[in-house]
Amino acid sequence: MRALRTVGLVILYAFAGLGVLSGVAWAAHSAGLLHPLVVVSGSMSPGIRTGDLVVSIPKPIADVTEGDVITLSSPVTHRLVTHRVIAVRQDGADGYAVTLKGDANSSADNGEYLVAANASPPTPWFIVPGAGRAVETVSRPTVAIPLVIALAALVGLVALPSRRDAEEDQKQDDGPALTPAEPAAVGTTGSGGAPR
Repeated sequence: MRALRTVGLVILYAFAGLGVLSGVAWAAHSAGLLHPLVVVSGSMSPGIRTGDLVVSIPKPIADVTEGDVITLSSPVTHRLVTHRVIAVRQDGADGYAVTLKGDANSSADNGEYLVAANASPPTPWFIVPGAGRAVETVSRPTVAIPLVIALAALVGLVALPSRRDAEEDQKQDDGPALTPAEPAAVGTTGSGGAPR
């Protein structure tokens, strides 16, 4: 039972650490400081593969140069596209025109991406290979609900007092152990009533 409790405690701490990390990532994403993206195509292979998790940070469009990898909304499909910049030019005073191309693609994306002058598109900070698949899997209700139930069971298992803890609590409730009192020595008395 002790080994099971130890394993449960280790898993519980791992999930707690993951929960704290997820909370920090959520807060950073809500503040616009971090953009986690799951890659759904192989257009940036071999550097960025299908199923990878790309964690991006914002980069002002004025600082974007040829060769950078950025994420923009496609003017054709209206989906996010993470590709390499092959051309960037100022398009009047109100923005930039950007041409993107996937590393594995033979030609540039259809049309230019128009980006506002004050925009900061996400650019990859680091890539976690294959983690996108794990994120998508855990996000499914058929996986997330049993996972939450299992985590609740682990919390319950760790919260249960062990047999040793119960025995120690019982000893404390009973008070300190007492030894029986020694009987007083009874002396024989003489005729004067004084002990001999």
